[in-house]
Amino acid sequence: MRESVELVIRSIHLIASIVWFGGVLFSTFIAMPILRQNLPPQDLLAVHNRFRTWIRLMIHILLTTGAMVFFIVAWNNGFFAQQSGSDFKTYVLTFVAKLAAFGLMALFWGLYSSLYRRHLEITPPDSEAHHSQSPYINIWRGLTLIAGLIVFALALLVKN
Repeated sequence: MRESVELVIRSIHLIASIVWFGGVLFSTFIAMPILRQNLPPQDLLAVHNRFRTWIRLMIHILLTTGAMVFFIVAWNNGFFAQQSGSDFKTYVLTFVAKLAAFGLMALFWGLYSSLYRRHLEITPPDSEAHHSQSPYINIWRGLTLIAGLIVFALALLVKN
């Protein structure tokens, strides 16, 4: 029973990470560039807010299931019985690095999302200015994607 619960929690965590990072990639490289050419700023803002809602939900699911997975691994390795070995200490260090990279990714995404949303809110409806973005906004988008790749690389290390 314990193994099946662990498998379900890990599966939810994996699905949420794919939806979150995939959603960020999809909205960044596909949806928003195409929609930016065809929609006024108010409609872009509505689409952006829908993506934000889903991405924020995935962040909460990832944090919750990630803590559960950490607790399960700690329990399985005797961390609470004070019999943890060097493998578990390596796991903890990698997990903390992954959590820090995840926090940076969430921070960068939040800054990008807020700045882009503000850009859409102040753009006049009949203006063509929403077709181009400030390079300042794009920096946060790029940092979000780089931090996401680091999170996935650390996740592979944690898995092994």
